[in-house]
This record gives sequence, structure tokens and C-alpha cells, in this order.
Amino acid sequence: MEDLVVPDGVPEAATTVLRTAREPLRQSYYCYEFSTVAVMHSPIAVEIVLHDRIPGAARARCSSSSSRAPRGVS
Repeated sequence: MEDLVVPDGVPEAATTVLRTAREPLRQSYYCYEFSTVAVMHSPIAVEIVLHDRIPGAARARCSSSSSRAPRGVS
């Protein structure tokens, strides 16, 4: 677990998410199911970093997803 360090320059929100994901991973030594929680939590940090690094990513995703809405759904 000591090797899992958060690099410098990562947004604070992503750092918090990664630290939160690290604890269930540590506890998965005693309870295997916690590893699933840690693995499913970590992509949130990746999304935060990508939104930070790609300007306008949130607006692009929202506008493209609304054009694919099924008929009758607004």
C-alpha cells in the first residue's frame, strides 16, 4: 500500500477520492468484497482528472447526451 502515492498536481477532489478508495483496498485483505468497492471507486478519480485536464469536457458530454435521448423523454 505504501507504493500507492498520489502524484503532485492532481486536483484535490481526485486526491480525496483516491485516498477514499485506498482504505477499502487495504481492508480487502480481511474482506475480499472491499476490493470491488475500491476498484469501482477509483474511476471517479480518473474522471475528475480528465475533466480538469480537458477544458469544456463536462459541457461537451452534457450536450451530446441530450441529443441521444429517446423520443418522448425531455
